[in-house]
Amino acid sequence: MCPVRNSLFAVLILVFIGCSPKKDPKKQEHSFQSIYYIEQDSDAYANGKHHGSALKEEVILQVNEWHKGITDALNIDQDSMHNIVHKHTGFVKAIEKYAPELLEEINGIADGAGLDRDLVLLFNLGEEIYNFCTSNYESCSNMAYRGTDKNILVYNQDLPKFLHGSGQPILLRHRDHFVFTMPGSIALSGVSENLAVSCNSLPMLNMNIEGLPLVFVVRKLLQMESISEARHFIEHIPMAIAQNLMLVSGEEVVNLEISKNEVNVHTAKMDSVYYHTNFPIQNSDYKTAGYQHRTCNRYLFLDSLDMAAKSPEDLSKLFEKAFATRPIKNDETYLQFLVTYQKESKPILQFINPRTNESVSLTF
Repeated sequence: MCPVRNSLFAVLILVFIGCSPKKDPKKQEHSFQSIYYIEQDSDAYANGKHHGSALKEEVILQVNEWHKGITDALNIDQDSMHNIVHKHTGFVKAIEKYAPELLEEINGIADGAGLDRDLVLLFNLGEEIYNFCTSNYESCSNMAYRGTDKNILVYNQDLPKFLHGSGQPILLRHRDHFVFTMPGSIALSGVSENLAVSCNSLPMLNMNIEGLPLVFVVRKLLQMESISEARHFIEHIPMAIAQNLMLVSGEEVVNLEISKNEVNVHTAKMDSVYYHTNFPIQNSDYKTAGYQHRTCNRYLFLDSLDMAAKSPEDLSKLFEKAFATRPIKNDETYLQFLVTYQKESKPILQFINPRTNESVSLTF
């Protein structure tokens, strides 16, 4: 081919490439109908910017609805929330000390979505702000089984309706773990090859205004190589708001109730089932002196299930059915996952959008 024709051919190729339709980042990796999937394989800021730009409209919707919901509920404006975070608590100092890279990820989300960085930070600290002002939202349920050959965790994460946005949760896919979250947030819960993390708020217990906020704790735990390492982190790094964390791996099922002045740890025995909602079982570090222990209809429902002498396979089916049934699954259930850790093999993970019942199987 002569040089002129060769050059013309090259130009045509470039034009063709330049005019090819660009892939929708929301659909690029997987074509789920009601679940967003985003690969996270860059540095923290770039990962955040990808999140913010790929889901720009959804992030803006989510943050705006949260802003209206929390200001209506607490009768405060953004300046008041800013003062809580930056002047009356040590949240930002704790983030800068223990998880500065995740602050960069939040900045990336804000820049990608074209939002104010401080507003997106406040959005990610919404539970801490709510807890600072009043008793926090009470919801979420988890249940785990520890067996000889496999351990199982099922979790429903409930959120107030003003946090449901478009009703499509996000899977953030990192190299060795999945982060489950909503547009604009760096984490709600998650599963790694090494352990799974589920969270239930315990708003009646004392918070630590100098502690590390929840979404940052979840992300740090998902980077741990074992529950032992995760427990060391929890027991040595102050956590901002009181939580029940249920951690499950191939070796252990560990339930923690964490508040400002107490960390209670319960390790499940072999062939046992453990469940939790939003009321402490062991921790008595109450905000109000003389607080009377109480329970909820979700806990009573789980307590009523017949789990005697069932095989792990039957328990897994029972868990799945129970967590798709009221009151465990309710109008505020935002996401659900079920993970099975098997000895000598990788975890089996199922992620569900409860609004549409779309279910996806995920592998590592």
